[in-house]
Amino acid sequence: MKAARILFTAAAMLAAVSCYPGIDNPDIPEYNYHENPGPDPGTDPGTDPGNKEMSVTVNTWNASEIGTSSAKLAGSWTGATHTVREAGFMLGTSAELQGQAFQAQITPGQYGEFSEVVDLDPDVTYYYYAYVDLQDGNTIKTFKGAVKQFRTESIPDNPPPTPGSQPGWFELPVMDISVSGNYMVNGSDNSQYYAWHICPDVYGPGNKLARNYTVCYSAEHHCPVWVAAPRHSMYVGGSGRTDAYGRDPNVPADIQYSSKSTGGGCNKGHMLGSAERTVSSATNRQVFYYTNIAPQLSSGFNTGGGRWNVLEDFVDGQVCRDTLYEVIGCYFDRYTDAYGATQNPSTISYCGRDDVSMPTMFYYVLLRTKSGNSGKAVKDCSSSELKCVAFVRAHVNTRQDVSSRELMSVADLEKITGVTYFPNVPNAPKNTFNASDWGL
Repeated sequence: MKAARILFTAAAMLAAVSCYPGIDNPDIPEYNYHENPGPDPGTDPGTDPGNKEMSVTVNTWNASEIGTSSAKLAGSWTGATHTVREAGFMLGTSAELQGQAFQAQITPGQYGEFSEVVDLDPDVTYYYYAYVDLQDGNTIKTFKGAVKQFRTESIPDNPPPTPGSQPGWFELPVMDISVSGNYMVNGSDNSQYYAWHICPDVYGPGNKLARNYTVCYSAEHHCPVWVAAPRHSMYVGGSGRTDAYGRDPNVPADIQYSSKSTGGGCNKGHMLGSAERTVSSATNRQVFYYTNIAPQLSSGFNTGGGRWNVLEDFVDGQVCRDTLYEVIGCYFDRYTDAYGATQNPSTISYCGRDDVSMPTMFYYVLLRTKSGNSGKAVKDCSSSELKCVAFVRAHVNTRQDVSSRELMSVADLEKITGVTYFPNVPNAPKNTFNASDWGL
């Protein structure tokens, strides 16, 4: 076990770039953030003049931000009768907890909460509890919270690329990968961050862990720029919806949303939908990272039978025995679609921030074989065997159906967004499309 973490090195980041939720513990409820259950911390009660017995209630909270080499531990205390001298965590690799103590920074008081990010080893089960030391004169007494456990993620079979390289997955747009501190950034625009997530318990061809999705997230707009993902029946099962909203540990926390509240007339719009990743609870939790969430208008757009939902249903119908590759994206400049619907840029208060850009347009870019059951990889197909197209909708579009008027070639969308799609499929027919190929 390693010492308390200060910062990842670039090398450590590249070795741990994929994120997996921890292994399920049925006795520990899942959560991402904890609000202090007690009142605001008060003044330090000091030494009790009545010589009352020392007492405090210590809570150990679930570990969060679990990766291959780190996790965030959290705890709190309530009702301290004497001076809180120290608080922290005892962490070890066995339930006996003959491990290492990690002291946290605290503000002494009758109530308080604390957390610490610690360096760990991959694919290891850790046990921990929160502790609080009370002091009465020369007497110090330690109080412990409940013991909890989690497991760090495994390093994936498909290793992350080196900076500047382009991952070979077919759904990906061009990625100019560079490193900034602990994170992957766009080397041409360091306000954009990259992260991808590998399913922790789902295996694809070659018995390798299946990829879930890749995201490009904007620090300027506090919103995803695009999310790229494969679609296939192998990702759909009976796990259901976890609603495990929380920050993506592979993107700086301070540029993401800070709560799952909404605002600006918008609700939480998944880019890659929850229903598209129900093969396991761990896989579904990954699509609830805030980096996969964009503000979408509640009224008529992202609500039961709304305009975006109708398009989502249409895309669901394009999933085939061969893999469907999709990019779901946001656009933030003024946009007028083919129906004449115009949306102007705006900034809204949303999910705990007051500086979120509401997208002016959403789009899908799709690529698959025409037959849907060729059994061939798209890179091995001729252009005539493939179909690709962009579906584009202004955020304020009032159309309920899907029609050919909202289609455009992928090459034309590239001119609007500045994003290059499907660089790993050079035979993709990005310059042309036939609406009839898509049933329109």
